[in-house]
Amino acid sequence: ITVVVPTLNSAATLDWTLASLSRNTAIRVIVADSFSTDGTADICRRWNVEMISVPPGNMYAAINAGLRLARTDWISYVNSDDWVFTSSYLKMLAMAIHSSADVVYGYADYVDESGRFLFSHLPSSPARASRILRAGYLPFCQPAVIYTRRVFEALHGFDERYRAAADLDFFCRAATLNYP
Repeated sequence: ITVVVPTLNSAATLDWTLASLSRNTAIRVIVADSFSTDGTADICRRWNVEMISVPPGNMYAAINAGLRLARTDWISYVNSDDWVFTSSYLKMLAMAIHSSADVVYGYADYVDESGRFLFSHLPSSPARASRILRAGYLPFCQPAVIYTRRVFEALHGFDERYRAAADLDFFCRAATLNYP
């Protein structure tokens, strides 16, 4: 699985994100940085993760640039203040293989800036997800989803015209094209 982390002056939270992702060697991490000036690059070097430079101004352009470098069958992105249990990605990957799905998602927990648990986000059932997406809503939490590189390439990535919610657009287009 390749996971892209878009950054712009993310030093305050990036250590935790990379710590959560770097625990599993089955995950390739690419940081798509927009010329941070706050020590983000030092953190990437310390965690020995690949970092590419992308022009600032559009998070989805950074995500696309990183995901286009992926050579794994499964990809995702997380923001620089997200934490991921890498075992969750491996469970989703096993589910994907078992179900032949192109998009797989799971539960998500929300925490505050001190790491204290706030609440869990329970995703919609797969049977309802396409209908919810077609109605213009995201039935799962974006950091808790993986998808095939094939879907990413077929949809030409995230629509960079959006400054926010290009992930909603991406998954709506996938549902419209009936990707399981």
